[in-house]
Amino acid sequence: MPASAVSLPASLPELGRVTIGVGWRLGAAVAVFLLVTALLRWLWRRGVISRPLGGLVKWLCGLALLWGLSWLLPPNAADSGETAMTLAALAMLWLAGCNGVDFVYAQLAPARGSGRPGRHILQDLLKFCILAVLVGWGLRQLLDIQLGSLLTSSAILTAVVGLSMQDTIGSLFSGLLLQMEKPFVEGDWIKAGDIEGRVTEVTWRYTKVVTLEANEVLLPNNAVAKDRLVNYSRPEKYLRQILHVPAPLDAPPVKVKSAIQTALSRAEGVVANPSPVARLYSIESDRLVYSAIYYIRAFNGRLAAADAVLSTVWYEFLERGIEIPAPARRVIMDAPAPDRGRPEGLAALSEVELLAGLTDAEMEMLARVSVIRQFVPGQTIVARGEQGTTMCFILSGLVAVVIDGKEVARLAAGQIFGEMALLTGEPRQADVRAVEATRGLEVDREGFRMVLSRHPEIIDRVREIFTARAAANRSARAPGTPDEATTLFARFCKLFL
Repeated sequence: MPASAVSLPASLPELGRVTIGVGWRLGAAVAVFLLVTALLRWLWRRGVISRPLGGLVKWLCGLALLWGLSWLLPPNAADSGETAMTLAALAMLWLAGCNGVDFVYAQLAPARGSGRPGRHILQDLLKFCILAVLVGWGLRQLLDIQLGSLLTSSAILTAVVGLSMQDTIGSLFSGLLLQMEKPFVEGDWIKAGDIEGRVTEVTWRYTKVVTLEANEVLLPNNAVAKDRLVNYSRPEKYLRQILHVPAPLDAPPVKVKSAIQTALSRAEGVVANPSPVARLYSIESDRLVYSAIYYIRAFNGRLAAADAVLSTVWYEFLERGIEIPAPARRVIMDAPAPDRGRPEGLAALSEVELLAGLTDAEMEMLARVSVIRQFVPGQTIVARGEQGTTMCFILSGLVAVVIDGKEVARLAAGQIFGEMALLTGEPRQADVRAVEATRGLEVDREGFRMVLSRHPEIIDRVREIFTARAAANRSARAPGTPDEATTLFARFCKLFL
C-alpha cells in the first residue's frame, strides 16, 4: 500500500481538531465583540456616552480581540490567516482613529444648533494622515513595498501628482489659514466676491455658504482667501444701512429731516441704539436727496427693515404734505380736470361713524392711502386666527361673518370689518366671506395712525367700540372678564399712542 494512502487518513483527525479549535475561538471572539457592541449602543441611547466614544471603544475592543485571537490560534492556522488578520487590523485601526478624532474634536469644539459638532478641516486632515499612515504600513506588511522610496525615486510620478492636485492642495492650505486666522466662524454673514450668505461649514476644500435665497454655495477655500472678504457679523452684531430718499427743492431741509427721523423711529426692525439719523446727501437740479441712516440687528433682516423704513417715510411725507418729486422730464400736455384723480370710496368713508368729523380733504387723503379690493362670491376675505393690520370699508356687496362654521352676522355697504385686528393687533376673531360680488376699501394701520394724529377725539369712539364689543361677548358667550374693554384699549394705546 502506498505511503500517501496511509498518511491521509491519519491527517484527517488532526485537521478536524484544528478546524474545531479555530472555529470555537473565532466564534467566541465574534460573540464577545457583538456583546460589547450591544452594550455600547445601549449606553449611547441612554446618553451615558457619545457616539464617537462608543465607536472608539468598540473598535479598540475589536483590535484587542483580534490580537488575542492571533495569539491563541495554532501556529499553522495563524500563518495561513495572516493576510486576513492584517487587513482586519488595518480596517479596525482606521475606524478607531476616525472615531477618536471625532471624540477629541467634540470635546474641544462647541456643538452646533443640531447638538452635533460640525465637521472641521483639522478633523479631515487628521483622518487623512491616519489613512496615509495605515496605507503605507499595509503596503509594507502585505506587499513589502516602501511607499517613501517609491515616491522619492519616481520624480515623474511626484510631478504628475503635484500638478494634478495643485488646486486641491491650494484649497487645503487656504482652509488651514482660514482656520488659524478666523476671519469668520460658522453662523457669520459674509460676502466673498459677489456671493453673500451665512457660513454653515468650513471643510478642507470648501467653505459652505447659504444665501438669502436659501441656496447653498460651495466656495473653494483658495478663492475665499484671494477675494475681498466682508464679514457683516463683525465687529458688532448690528449692521449699518443707508437709504436715499428724494424730496422737492422747495421743502425745507429741517422739515424733511424731521419727517425721515420720525419715520425711522417708528419703523420695525430699526434698533434704537445706535440712534438712526437723517442727513442731506446731495442737491440735484430737480430734487434734494437725503440719507436715512439706521442700524439693524442681523444681515438677513435688511430687506424687511428697508421695506418698513420706506413705507413709513411715504406715509410721513404724505401726512406732512411733502411731495416725492417726479422725474424732471415728465411733460403734461393738458390741464387736469378738477375731478380727475379723485379717489373712490369717499362716500362710504363719510358714512362711517368712527371717522365722523373728518374734513373732505382728510377723507380724500385717507382714501388715497387705501386700496380698492374686489371679492367674488364665496371668497374668504379674512380667516380666523391670522394676523392682520388692515380693516375694510364695504363699498358695495354683502359679506358674512362666520365663527366656528356658524354665520353670526351679515355686513352690507357702509359697514366695516377687521377693525379689531387693526386697532389692537390681536388675531382675527372670525372668518369673513363674500356672499355676493363685493368691493371694499382696505385701510392699513399707518393710514389710520395718520388720521388719529390729526383727530384725537377718535380715541373716545374707539373706546366705545371696545366697550360694545366686551358687552356683546358677555351676552353672546360665557361671561368674560370685566376688564376686557380696558385690556383692548390698552393694546390700542400701545400701538397708536
